[in-house]
Amino acid sequence: MVIYRHIAILLAIVFLSFPMAVRSHQDVWLKNEQGDTITATLNSVDPYSTKKTCGVCHPYSVITSGYHFQQGFDVMKEGYDARKPWILSPGMFGNWLPTAAAARLSSKANKTPLRMDLSTYDWIGAGKYNSAHKVKAASCGSCHPGGGPMEYGRDARGRADLKKTLIQGEAAGANPLDGDYSSRFTPDGMSRFRQSGVVEADCLICHLHGYRMDDRNDQLYKRNYRWAATAGAGLGAVKGALFTYSNPVAGPGHPDFAAGSWDFSRRPVVSYNWPDRALFTADGRLKGGVISKTVSSKSCLQCHAEGEAKNTGTAFDPAHDVHVKAGMRCTDCHPLVGRSQAQRLSHQVAKGKSITNRVRDDLDGVGMRTCIHCHSEGSFRITRQGKTMQAKNPRETHAKRFDGATFHTYIISCNGCHSTLQPLRAMTVLDMSTGLEYGYTADNFDGVSWPEDYLRTAPKPWVPWQTREKKYLAAVPKHMQWFGEKMSNGEIRPISLHQVGTAARAVKALTVMEANLPDGKKEKRRTVVSDGDIAAMLNALTRIGYRNVVYVSDQVHELKGGKLVSSPAMPGQRVLYYAVEHGVVDLGKKSAYGWKGRTDGCMQCHDDDSPFFAKMNIENIRGFLKKDYPSLKEPNAVMQYEIWGLRSVPSFE
Repeated sequence: MVIYRHIAILLAIVFLSFPMAVRSHQDVWLKNEQGDTITATLNSVDPYSTKKTCGVCHPYSVITSGYHFQQGFDVMKEGYDARKPWILSPGMFGNWLPTAAAARLSSKANKTPLRMDLSTYDWIGAGKYNSAHKVKAASCGSCHPGGGPMEYGRDARGRADLKKTLIQGEAAGANPLDGDYSSRFTPDGMSRFRQSGVVEADCLICHLHGYRMDDRNDQLYKRNYRWAATAGAGLGAVKGALFTYSNPVAGPGHPDFAAGSWDFSRRPVVSYNWPDRALFTADGRLKGGVISKTVSSKSCLQCHAEGEAKNTGTAFDPAHDVHVKAGMRCTDCHPLVGRSQAQRLSHQVAKGKSITNRVRDDLDGVGMRTCIHCHSEGSFRITRQGKTMQAKNPRETHAKRFDGATFHTYIISCNGCHSTLQPLRAMTVLDMSTGLEYGYTADNFDGVSWPEDYLRTAPKPWVPWQTREKKYLAAVPKHMQWFGEKMSNGEIRPISLHQVGTAARAVKALTVMEANLPDGKKEKRRTVVSDGDIAAMLNALTRIGYRNVVYVSDQVHELKGGKLVSSPAMPGQRVLYYAVEHGVVDLGKKSAYGWKGRTDGCMQCHDDDSPFFAKMNIENIRGFLKKDYPSLKEPNAVMQYEIWGLRSVPSFE
């Protein structure tokens, strides 16, 4: 077996070493899970297996070691974070980052359902989408390329168990408190991996231009996990579903939102597009010409566009990003890490240092092309379609415009001055107080419950906030309200939103606010903002069975002796920041801080009304929602320099 693996790696390296002119992918026989060939007459209704098809030539286990596939699975364990036992890994599989996904993965072993949220089975596919009625509750698996935790389970210590697929682990025995093999949605509370299958790493998400991500995710939501790759690649139509929503248009908060029927007796079948000669050869092989070695920006943006819109308001188009306008691709700055083809086969994608995400921090900056590398160190030069692009060095321009003030480049990030016109909505408030994810936009605090509203163009571009790390960074704050259980060490274990929703439905007199919607309409929303709201919800969650229940909002609120008492929140409990890392504005738009040069340019930051220092930021989220919404007013909002401990906008010299 080891010899065959080495041969596969060698073949892949040899293939990738051929000159570009002959680097076209060969035609491929599709294989099913058993490794049998799929043709119009053999195994013709089976979904294809990416592992058995692509893995014939390519080292599947090496490729899927990349962090996009693992997302913390490779290092996860029970007790990964001793202070926060609900944190099982640094990645999206096992971490809790509510601004990305409010639900969290359950531990492998649990003593009570109250400590559980999403099992692995539900993490993969418990989602819903109906564009016509603006219903979208994406499952975590809908942006995961498969492999890793979508293919393998955990052992008793909560570590990755690569000896058993999720199908094999399920067959070995499970119970309703198992974090892999339970389900909050199936009739008996148990997973159904045998019928659903697992989700293998889907190579064509990146290597097939025109991949159909919505079709792929539709299969996940039907719990047709093993069929997702076939649908996403557009190879054929899938008929049948393990799960069908009884009310497809019921959105989050509706009593019928998750209702539906299960059918474990009939296996879905594929009807392949065999006559399509753009896809298949006459004998039934997938045409190699549809498989691209290069990865287009569109492939990356299938997952990253909505996330960037929601997190930072960034649009990846020529009108709003100077690098896209110049013809650059995601992979120009984010290539595969490694000096050799063998190293790059592990599919670690170069990345910068995030102030929010923590997966594979050891790779921060490795192989990454940053502003400094390209513009100051001259490390970027690329020839494409006969045109050579090289990043200009701004040192001389900065020195001319800011004579004697070039020290600013040491204390301000490039994006701090050059990402100043965010075109999309972004989220800056996340209210989870009633068990729903109520977001509010960064541009004018419109209420959002349909996530694709974040992808809409704002009425006018807006200037990001700043946060102070080692440098001033353009960023978007995420102010949050949520319930949890206070532990003896002061940390707060989040209570799952479905349990918070249960408590909220039992409390009839919660505050109702009127939120402005992006389409100009109004929406009434229940929220927890008054002392009475907080006390009622704390009591309701205690009756469900939770202990030491607290509410995290402007402060941490809890009941002691029947009275509501408050204490300061710990860092990161009520606000997170997302750095604006893209969206560099064309200098022709004259919007970068300081573009006027000294002295008028200096006043673009140092004037008392400049958003660089004086942009208003929420200080008291519940006070803002209760009294001031949608306006920012003191004392519920303050100038951001006050948050940094400054008394006024610093003067320039």
